[in-house]
Amino acid sequence: MSNIFLDNFIINNNEAVLNMESTATFLGISTATVRNWVKCGHLQSFDENAKDFFYKKDVENIKSRILSGDLEKMNKRANKAGAEKTFLPNEYIEDRDSFEELNFIVDFIKDNNIIIFPALLLVSLNLLKKEGILSKISIEDIIQKKDLSFSNKQIKEEIKSWISEIKEGEIKKEFAFLLDCNIPKQRDILGFLYQSLLLEGRKAQSGSYYTPAEIVNEIVADYVKKNSKVLDPCCGTGQFLLAFSDNIENPANIYGIDFDEIAVRIARLNILIKFKNKDFAPNIVCKNTLFEIGNYDLFSLNDENIKDFDVVATNPPWGVHFSKEDSKKLKIIYPEILSLESFSYFLKKSLDLLRGGGVSSFILPESILNVKVHKDIREIILKNSQIKKVVYLDRVFKNVFTPVVRLDFKKNKVSNNKILICKGNEHHSVEQMRWLNNQDFVFDIHASEFDTEIIERIYKTNYITLKNNADWALGIVTGNNKEFIIDNPQDGFEPIFKGKEVGRFALDNPSSYIRFVPEKFQQVAPIERYRAKEKLIYRFISKYLFFTYDNKQKLTLNSANIVIPKIPNYSAKVIATLFNSSPYQFIFQKKFSSIKVLRNHIEQMPLPLWDKKTFSEIIKMVDEIIGGNDNFVKLDNYIMNKFSFSEKEKDYINKFNK
Repeated sequence: MSNIFLDNFIINNNEAVLNMESTATFLGISTATVRNWVKCGHLQSFDENAKDFFYKKDVENIKSRILSGDLEKMNKRANKAGAEKTFLPNEYIEDRDSFEELNFIVDFIKDNNIIIFPALLLVSLNLLKKEGILSKISIEDIIQKKDLSFSNKQIKEEIKSWISEIKEGEIKKEFAFLLDCNIPKQRDILGFLYQSLLLEGRKAQSGSYYTPAEIVNEIVADYVKKNSKVLDPCCGTGQFLLAFSDNIENPANIYGIDFDEIAVRIARLNILIKFKNKDFAPNIVCKNTLFEIGNYDLFSLNDENIKDFDVVATNPPWGVHFSKEDSKKLKIIYPEILSLESFSYFLKKSLDLLRGGGVSSFILPESILNVKVHKDIREIILKNSQIKKVVYLDRVFKNVFTPVVRLDFKKNKVSNNKILICKGNEHHSVEQMRWLNNQDFVFDIHASEFDTEIIERIYKTNYITLKNNADWALGIVTGNNKEFIIDNPQDGFEPIFKGKEVGRFALDNPSSYIRFVPEKFQQVAPIERYRAKEKLIYRFISKYLFFTYDNKQKLTLNSANIVIPKIPNYSAKVIATLFNSSPYQFIFQKKFSSIKVLRNHIEQMPLPLWDKKTFSEIIKMVDEIIGGNDNFVKLDNYIMNKFSFSEKEKDYINKFNK
């Protein structure tokens, strides 16, 4: 059946059928939410053998119910792409004292229901007056579309084009405030206003969040010289372009591309104001960088100038939902990118557009460093460039909870390169070859050379892993905890444990109880895995490893997952000891730096093949801990000694884990 469904939809008995991705995009939710709705009975699959396909009419009906408010609960669970609110990106402001004035302008536009395009035109004219480029002007002049007097011919042409697209009635006399209000000094004031007026949901769908000035300035200071030829392939309103112009003397060397027409208009005006005494047309265009620039194929504009850049710097869109048609094009143009991730395409494109020895600097989600799906672009970067620097920036975008990194690389194949890692005031370097040798080409930026020596000490021991040597199970997803979970024990109910109740070696007292009727739950693993003779339970959402030994067939919710080791003569108690130990906490944080304990992480952890006497000693101490004796420190030190750590190394590991 699966070979039939190769496209986004098919026609079955004259009815359209949508696949999982198209359904999620149409509803403005994630594919995970679609699956949950199916399990809850809100949406029915096309066929038992095609569970990821749905009749289009059913999907449209769900959409109507959401919009009408009939499915309020579902609407609340819909992801961020459905958000209908704006927010002020205060991280985008250089002068914090200006925030209130800018906020007042934004509120005026929203309170008067002014359309974004004419609102930005009026503020632009105000700005041009302030810059001395435009003579005195009134709101009537704009309404009547009178000829305006500018000191710069190119700016006059830009504004003429703006005004020609304003429809009758879109600008009213009462909007005159925007022509005369005070505009604080700010590098990209128009960009700030545009960003502030955009719906948050639209930004989430397009993956568009603008970059704080401090980050942009540091990139420019590192790489941009006065004669550099530079490009921002996702330029937005021109934050990077304006920063480039602080160093670059000739505006003809500054290139910008974006598919947002309003943003491009702002970016062009920004650069023209910056070089207001020069006669030039900006090299800033409204195009799709991935399809229309420099591919030299059916989809390309074949622009000979857009290549051989000294610097390409940008904050690319993340997580864009591409259409079916665009996805097909991307597979043809970028066959090496299997993830379909938008930032990966832009990274590959930047490599193509750089000259030999040119440098690229990207602002990216931390997930690029270690998530398995992004190993394709990591391999491309490692094998085709010299990575110069990775800066851990943490959370820098308002309302975006993803930690962020800055990744700099030079178009130059060097295998023995040293990479500078910056995290706050801490700096260290790593060998690029190390990342080339890592599983899935992981960029483990949190491990210094000394950290790596400690980790390698553990991995040099003869070991086995749980990969292909264990059964796995997710905790129970009821679909409705209020219906199935109670807070106090009752007849017919048994304890069910949450992730926070998973301690080291033993479970804490339960706070929840359940009547185990698996056929009624949304998601249940095979029952025999919950009821295994012995198993390990671990916290799923956690910065640290917490593994409990269970031989009483306890149930868990989905915040606590299960692994059942299948290694002959290797006790689950020994595995729990290793994973709970300080050295393995160290490995987990330095190697994966995750707040989720994934199966892929656990499967990479080494299980030393020590002798029976060692195993017996460990099991004896574990039994004492389970029995209530607090001798974890003794057990932890025993594990440290087995790896022959020095006192210095022990202290280092212990301090890290505090």
